[in-house]
Amino acid sequence: MEQLITIELLGETFQFKVDEANVNPKEIADYLSAEIHAVAEQFPQHVLKTNKMAIVVSAALNITKQYFELKTNHSALISNVTDRTLKLDVLLDKINP
Repeated sequence: MEQLITIELLGETFQFKVDEANVNPKEIADYLSAEIHAVAEQFPQHVLKTNKMAIVVSAALNITKQYFELKTNHSALISNVTDRTLKLDVLLDKINP
């Protein structure tokens, strides 16, 4: 079932659709809001009013970096589990031919 979520970021209101049942829309909105807030704290106060795009793009780049780090870590984990499973399979075959 598709949901329409409203979120306020830097004084602007945005809406996004969530159509997957296993996704928590509030968690997504809260995460994005926290990332933008963390980036906004690094900018001088006048930038918050004049260059919101710089803040949003910086937050997007941070989130993208986190995504690719997680993707790389996930691939490494899958590879590690696969290797270990194959080794266990070989050991089990030796014990119980």
